[in-house]
Amino acid sequence: MAESQPLWKQIFDNVERVVGPTLDGLTRTEEFVTLVALGQRGIGEFDRRLESTSRRLWHRLNLPAGSDINRLLEHIARLERHVSELEHQLKDRENTEYLASLNARYEARTAGKPPADPASRSSRAKSTTRAKSTTRAKSDKRASAKPAGRTTTSAT
Repeated sequence: MAESQPLWKQIFDNVERVVGPTLDGLTRTEEFVTLVALGQRGIGEFDRRLESTSRRLWHRLNLPAGSDINRLLEHIARLERHVSELEHQLKDRENTEYLASLNARYEARTAGKPPADPASRSSRAKSTTRAKSTTRAKSDKRASAKPAGRTTTSAT
C-alpha cells in the first residue's frame, strides 16, 4: 500500500512517525506555552513600533498615515449611518403627513353623510348623470339664445 502513495506522502509519514511523538510531548509542556506567549507578545510589540515609526515618517512628509486613513473611514461610516437614519425619519414623516392628508380628505368628504351602501351608490350615480345632462341641455339653450356679439366701433 505504501507504494501506491505519492513519494512526498511517504516521506511525510516517515518523518512524522519519527518526530511526531517527540514534538507532541514538547507542545504539551508549560515551557512551550510560555515560549509561544512571549513570541506573540514580541510580534505585537514589533508591529506597534513599526506602525509608530512609519506614522511619524509619513507625518514628517506631511502625508496621512494608515491610522489617519482608518480614523477618517470610521468617521465616514458613522456619517453614512446617520444620513441613512435621517432618510428613514424623513420618509416616515412624509408617509405620516401623506396619510394624515388622505384621512383629512376622507373626513371632509364623509362629514355629515351617512355611510353609503352599494344600492344607494348606483342610484346616486344615476341621479348625478341625469343632473349633468340636464345642466348641459340648459347651457346649450342659453348659448343658442345669446345674441350675436356686438361690435363696437371706436370714434376716431
